[in-house]
Amino acid sequence: TELKLKWRTWINAARWCYNQAIATLKTTKIGKYDLRKKIMSEVPEWVSKTPYSPRESAIFQAFEAHKAAKKVDGEAKFRKFSDPVQSIRFNKVNFRKGTFYPKETKGRVFHSSESMPEKILHDPTLVIDRGRWFITFAIDEKPAKPSLPDRSIALDPGVRTFLTGFDGQRFLDIGSGDIGRVYRLCCHLDNLISRTSLAKGSKNKRKRFKIRKAAQRMRVKIRNLIDEAHKKVACFLTSEYQVIYLPKFETSQMVSKTKRKIRSKTVRKMMSWAHYRFKMTLKHQAAKRGCFVVDVTEEYTSKTCTKCGHIHSKLGSSKRFKCPNCGHTIDRDHNGAFGIYLKALRDTSSSITDVLYTASGFCRELPG
Repeated sequence: TELKLKWRTWINAARWCYNQAIATLKTTKIGKYDLRKKIMSEVPEWVSKTPYSPRESAIFQAFEAHKAAKKVDGEAKFRKFSDPVQSIRFNKVNFRKGTFYPKETKGRVFHSSESMPEKILHDPTLVIDRGRWFITFAIDEKPAKPSLPDRSIALDPGVRTFLTGFDGQRFLDIGSGDIGRVYRLCCHLDNLISRTSLAKGSKNKRKRFKIRKAAQRMRVKIRNLIDEAHKKVACFLTSEYQVIYLPKFETSQMVSKTKRKIRSKTVRKMMSWAHYRFKMTLKHQAAKRGCFVVDVTEEYTSKTCTKCGHIHSKLGSSKRFKCPNCGHTIDRDHNGAFGIYLKALRDTSSSITDVLYTASGFCRELPG
């Protein structure tokens, strides 16, 4: 559309100013505002026709990038036209009547998936990410006062089941078997990448372009599916529980080729779930709703019998936990979640005396 073409021109102008500022800083010692004055006085005609604020922000960003690079004895990089993700920053007053610079855009407005506020209180950023447009800005929101029931839950992150939870009364299997669909999409993505490498030569140039576009759409689809699961699960947990115990799931260490004991198929599924990204989403939702996410550890929680305390050293990858000492049988993930719950109660300020152990392997909070 004409509006997107206008935005593209603004991004190109901001990139020109950014690169000129970086080139100047590499050869000249100059202050922030003197740099702005120098670059703005040398802009070509097509750049001068674009709005002032995004160009100014680009110059200031270049100054900060150069300053940060010098601290680590590095060099700030130039921006490229081919960068998959590009952005420009506006001043908050530049957004009026549902668009940026309504006089420049001649009243053309955009339609977004979420409703935009009449007035933006903080400086927004316009981002193009591989053909998709986003507007990002901060929203002032006061943390809600805790109004949740005094309940807690321990979560056991996994691969076959995204999260297994235990709240003292029941087990929750969240995302059980859902990774199968994501893995099939990943396999289809691998097929598209293979087809790209096979389509060689100038005759297949258009074919390669179409396959790459299809592969990018598949990446976006996979990312959206995972993000949707993260947001729905985080919303449910922070709406139902006041305290959430979540172990540190060191994915990067578990998938390291020098140390790992799992096959590549499991590694692919584990990386697809993006457990760390989920933790950040969960903590953000918890801060909004006034509940708490407590980081705990999970050493031996899957191998330890939750009835007698015996460590099952030969558990391996079994789906069922059967204690060789007392014969207690339970689902492996349920045993892990229950173990994390008990360990969290012991390691945190919660009192273990408030917990009643029953013969069936469950844990119930005592009344009063």
